[in-house]
Amino acid sequence: MSKSDSEPANLPPPEGAPDLLALLGSRLCHDLVNPIGAVSNGLELLEMTPGDGKEEMALIRGSLDAAMARIRFFRLAFGAGAEDAEIPAREVRATLEAMYAQTRTRILWTDAEARPRSEVRLACLALCCIEVATPWGATVEVLRNEAAWVLHVDAERLRIDQLLWQSLGRGPLPPDLKGAEVQFGILAQLSRRLRRPVSVSADERHLSLIV
Repeated sequence: MSKSDSEPANLPPPEGAPDLLALLGSRLCHDLVNPIGAVSNGLELLEMTPGDGKEEMALIRGSLDAAMARIRFFRLAFGAGAEDAEIPAREVRATLEAMYAQTRTRILWTDAEARPRSEVRLACLALCCIEVATPWGATVEVLRNEAAWVLHVDAERLRIDQLLWQSLGRGPLPPDLKGAEVQFGILAQLSRRLRRPVSVSADERHLSLIV
């Protein structure tokens, strides 16, 4: 479990801290290679296989839909924009449904309100963090109360890296932070800047995250 205290914004990162910008670039490239590669493979099969190509076209369409949905999600989680611009709940829900359609993870976005971009970004970054703990799939319920996002995760098993989750509170970021984990650093910085403490609790099959 961990909670963050409010910290001054705009402080320089400590010496030896991970380069979040470079790690973010690595994360974006890595996550888009697989669906785009699947599109390429589908096109190759279509060129080589006789027949109407319906199965190959279905593969291409599914991969393309997943890639486009992940790009929209990345814009919500990592992109710049007017902080007070409101994002409709149906847009977030449609993006998540398309992005996870071919995975073993199900996202239940229960909030029905349009939320400021800054709020949606917090929730999307939290989902990015949860992805690291759920490589084998999970059901994730995203709730909104008066003050914070509450995310509940149920899975057959979780992979919990204590150092990563502690970094959302007062713990430092691991110096060997990977591109796939950059969201932990970004969420930690953003939540502290917004004075939004993060609370995490987890066991072998359940995880709760409040931000």
